[in-house]
Amino acid sequence: MRIIQTANYQEMSRTAAILLLNRLLENPRAAVGLATGHTPTGLYHAWVAAQQELQVDLSGVHFFHLDEYLGLGPEHPESMGAFLQHHLFAGLGVPSEQVHFVPATDPDPEAACLRYEQQIKSHGGIALQILGIGGNGHIAFNEPGTPFAQRMHLAHLSPETQAANARYFADGQTPSQAMTLGLANIMAAERIVLLASGAGKAEAVAAMLTGPVDERCPASILRFHPHVTLILDQAAAALLPAQPKPEPPPSALTTYLTGQRLLPGQKTVLVTAPHPDDASISCGGTLARLKDEGHHLCFVSMTSGHRADMPGTTSPEERTRIRAAEAEAEAQLFGGDMVHLALPFYEQGYHPSRADFAAVEALLARYQPDLILSASPRDRHPAHRMSALILQEAVRAHGLKYPAPPIWFYEGPWFLFERDEFNTVVVLEEQHVTLKTKGIQAHASQVGRKRYDLAAEALARFRAITTPESRAAAFGGGEHDLGLAAEVFLRSHD
Repeated sequence: MRIIQTANYQEMSRTAAILLLNRLLENPRAAVGLATGHTPTGLYHAWVAAQQELQVDLSGVHFFHLDEYLGLGPEHPESMGAFLQHHLFAGLGVPSEQVHFVPATDPDPEAACLRYEQQIKSHGGIALQILGIGGNGHIAFNEPGTPFAQRMHLAHLSPETQAANARYFADGQTPSQAMTLGLANIMAAERIVLLASGAGKAEAVAAMLTGPVDERCPASILRFHPHVTLILDQAAAALLPAQPKPEPPPSALTTYLTGQRLLPGQKTVLVTAPHPDDASISCGGTLARLKDEGHHLCFVSMTSGHRADMPGTTSPEERTRIRAAEAEAEAQLFGGDMVHLALPFYEQGYHPSRADFAAVEALLARYQPDLILSASPRDRHPAHRMSALILQEAVRAHGLKYPAPPIWFYEGPWFLFERDEFNTVVVLEEQHVTLKTKGIQAHASQVGRKRYDLAAEALARFRAITTPESRAAAFGGGEHDLGLAAEVFLRSHD
């Protein structure tokens, strides 16, 4: 998440307008999602002023309304659609066919929600979503307690939200229901810009950024989105901790772990596998070295992996049983424990819930690990990325009560570190590569359809050959001899 702190509301609005216009110049056929209320008003006025001066081509842009009070259409003077007409569309002069309003007057709201989602999909999905944040942490009309997996729906507005919005109604009576895009729809946007202004939003901003990722603060889920920009004025940022000094780049910290022990003494090591077979594929050689050193290994399968292509199987339950048995066999090869978490996010469109965090927090409390090996939160595979993000959040919560263990993020055939992205190189001997391969082959249902064992071994040998030269001051320096195989990691704090 990128956080931009500005001096005041005006600077916040101008900054947001610049980001938005740059995005439209990059993607002139973007679908833009629009919030309403006081906070984005300055952005829309700055957008209109810039548009009149710059004449950015908007002919391919489509605009999607974020939420609306149930029963109010854009012709109603107190509707959110009318707000957008007045503060934005009239000034931009875009034709009506490019503007899509939430169908809050439809007699069949559930069907209308599905059609509106389909409209968004037909325009390539939301390229840029503008958001505000409520004083209780809501985004759009997703009130506290809304599941992170919730799609477009009818929402019952909390008393706090109704009171905050009463100023927009002549009689001071805010409707009690609204039609809104859900948190799952918002998280599907390619990019998000959230604006927050004023002391009244400071607690919500602090909860979003520093509290637990929890449905009680719906905006907290944005920490799991890969491309969010948060623009705050000073008052809204008042309760945030001081920004830490940036860490040195990974290349300045590179550690080559050759013949010495990886860990001193006898430690407990968790290796979290997004799918049951990811542990050995990604870091099986390192696990073999840890086994040789006598550490206690615990293999953790974060999901059941039942979506894998397994010819001859007829049900998710059958695939789950097969994959669990294979994971047990892998753990036995390394003399380790096996824990099957089967986290709920895997069954909920890769959207997490409090149950996911609670399960991992309980695991950490049970094992009190000294080290965790994990997929990278930058991995583009949704199961890998979400597993890593859930783990990070659970470790943060665990660290409030116990010493927080370091995490070594691994790569694999689906996610490779760039040259300067890793900071730890574990050198492997042939017996370590052999055990790594056996661990992968324990998952016969997977190796039988794709030779992951060959791919993983090739990657380990590739790292041993290329890392010494690519990480030297000049290519061809050859300052380290890594033998025949190696695995690389991005190591967090130790």
